[in-house]
Amino acid sequence: MVNSKEWDWEHEKGGYWLEPCEECYYYIKKWKNEGRHSILDLGCGLGRHSIEFAKSGFKVTAVDLSEYGVSHLKDWQKKENLDILTKKCDMKKLPFSDNAFDCIWAYHVISHTDTEGFLEILNEVERVLKPNGTIYLTMCSKETWSFREANFEHIDENTIIKSMDGPEKDVPHYYVDLDDIIRLFKKFSLNRIRHIDDCFIENRKQNSMHYYIDATLNKNKNELDYSDIIGKKVSGTIDRPMGTTHPKHSDIFYEVNYGYVDGIIAGDGAEQDIYLLGVDEPVSRYEGVVIAVIHRNNDIEDKWVVAPQGKIFSNEEILEKTMFQEKYFDTELYR
Repeated sequence: MVNSKEWDWEHEKGGYWLEPCEECYYYIKKWKNEGRHSILDLGCGLGRHSIEFAKSGFKVTAVDLSEYGVSHLKDWQKKENLDILTKKCDMKKLPFSDNAFDCIWAYHVISHTDTEGFLEILNEVERVLKPNGTIYLTMCSKETWSFREANFEHIDENTIIKSMDGPEKDVPHYYVDLDDIIRLFKKFSLNRIRHIDDCFIENRKQNSMHYYIDATLNKNKNELDYSDIIGKKVSGTIDRPMGTTHPKHSDIFYEVNYGYVDGIIAGDGAEQDIYLLGVDEPVSRYEGVVIAVIHRNNDIEDKWVVAPQGKIFSNEEILEKTMFQEKYFDTELYR
C-alpha cells in the first residue's frame, strides 16, 4: 500500500479552492430536510465546504492530511466566529468513535490513495457513519486522459502517481468505472451516480472526468456492532467528578465520575464521553476498559461505560448507575 501524501496547499491558494462547489448548496438543503446534523468533511483542504456547512447550522468536523490546510481552516473559522472541530489525520485511520456522523462529505479527496488504501478508507467510512448515514463523494474516472493516455506511473490496476508539478505532484490517484463503484459500495444504496467531464475550467481546456456519488449506508440500529469497542483499554479526563452537578442543568447530580476519552472524537465534535464505574470517589484522571456502550436513539453521541480492569457489572447495575442522566434519553445498552 502506498503511503498517503498531502496536497501542497501552501502553494495553491487560488479563489477556486476557497469557493464552495455548487453541489454543496444542494446538500445543505437536502440534509437539513432529512433531519441530519453532524457532518464529517473528509479531506477538507483549505476548508471551503466546512465553512459553508457550519454557517448553515451543521455540526462540522473537518480533517485533512495537510497541516497547512487544517491551520488555514482554523484561522478562517475564527474570523467567521464558527465552531468547527479540525484535526490533522489520515483517511485510512480516523480518530472517531463508531456511528459518529450523519453525513460524510468527500469532495475530490477519497481517490488520493491506491486500491488497498481505498478499501481501508471505505471501511472507516462505514464504521464512523451512523445507521442509515449518507455520503456524497467524487471519484476519478478511468475514462479521463490522465489515466488512459498520460505517461504517469501505474502502481496497480486502478492507480497512478501524478508526476507533473503542482499541488498534486507525487499524490496517488485511484480510478474507477461504474462496475468498480457497484462492487465497492455493496453495503450502500447508490441513490445517484453522475459521470461528468469538466472539459473547460478557468479559461483552459480540461479533460477531468469524475463520478459524483450519492449513497446511503445500509446499516440500521439493529445491526450496530460495538465489538471493536467493548474490551478496549482507554484513559482520559474526568471533567464532572462524582458528587458534582451538570454545568447547565443543576438538577442532574453525578452519582459516578463522568468524563471523556483522550484522542477519540464522538459525533458531537468533542471527545468521546464515558461513565466511570467501580471508582467510588471523585477523581481527575482514569484508566480502564470499556465494558458497555449506551446508544442514544435520540442524540448524536453514544456514551461508553468504563471500569477498572477486572471489575464486572451486570446490565441492571450499569443502567441503575447511569440512569440519573440517561433517563432523559431513549437509550439501549450494548455489551
